[in-house]
Amino acid sequence: MLSVDQEQKRITEQEGQSSTSQSITPESKRRRRSSAGSNMVKELSADQKAVVKTYVSRDVGDGNIKCFYCAKEITSRNVDRWASHLRGCIKTPDDVKAQIQPIRGAASSPSATSNSTAVRTAPQTVKPDVSSTAIAAAAAVPTTIPMVAQLPTPNAMGNGYNEVFKVHVSKDYMKFNAAHFIAYKGFREKLHGHNYRLAVTITGQVGPDGYVVDFGEIKKISRVICKDLNESFLVPMNSDALKISFDGTNVHILTEDMAKFSFPKADCSLLPIVHSSAEELAIYISNQLIDAFTLVALLDRGVRKIEVSISEANQQFASYERTILA
Repeated sequence: MLSVDQEQKRITEQEGQSSTSQSITPESKRRRRSSAGSNMVKELSADQKAVVKTYVSRDVGDGNIKCFYCAKEITSRNVDRWASHLRGCIKTPDDVKAQIQPIRGAASSPSATSNSTAVRTAPQTVKPDVSSTAIAAAAAVPTTIPMVAQLPTPNAMGNGYNEVFKVHVSKDYMKFNAAHFIAYKGFREKLHGHNYRLAVTITGQVGPDGYVVDFGEIKKISRVICKDLNESFLVPMNSDALKISFDGTNVHILTEDMAKFSFPKADCSLLPIVHSSAEELAIYISNQLIDAFTLVALLDRGVRKIEVSISEANQQFASYERTILA
């Protein structure tokens, strides 16, 4: 038999266990979860998630998500995680951060009576504990979400490296047939001709219209230059080995070896060059191009160089490159 003290101790332990089992009920567990859940951060709204998606980009190669502002990779696939990164990114504008601030809510815990009988109370209107910043952020969410974020305008020459753009034009009609001979002190070629071909390359920056220089303008000017030189005799007016004279309708040329040439003036191209070589023809045509475009217009467009190539035969050409300086 148990003593009186032992019996009293046993009764006390049983009452304690009964009290504990009664205090932790499914209802109390539900209340605890409800109370804890009321203090958790709510998920972003659908509109806010759409805003977040416009400020991240997906890499075409590996499909990784990257921040639009700092280009840092975001390993998570969760939109809330993307929003968290954007809010913490020092490069994200404040107005964007305001749009994607989560709204925190608070709910009152259900009341309970001191006895075991629950008392049904009228539903209470609970004002959410929403800060003024969060309210402003929610109001700032646009009703129409853009599908693609507005990308910054690229700066062609300001990305930390040197970009060079070239446009090249060489068309079938950029050609001319002409006769000439090279003459310098102690030497003269025989009179002959070539089927010359012209190619033009212009180097510079891309302008606001997306061009370095319009292809059409290069072709138009080149066509005029070739037409003026076509089917003519090329006369180097600055020659130091030829004596050139005129008699009204004809051009007369006397060489060092006393050879005499006479051509109708209308059949001659009187050029401000020393020799009628491909090299000096390239210089002449380069000057013609610059005069046609005008130096001011080329500088305004950011043109740096003009290269002219003159071909006398297949795989036989001379090129002249000129830097455009203010």
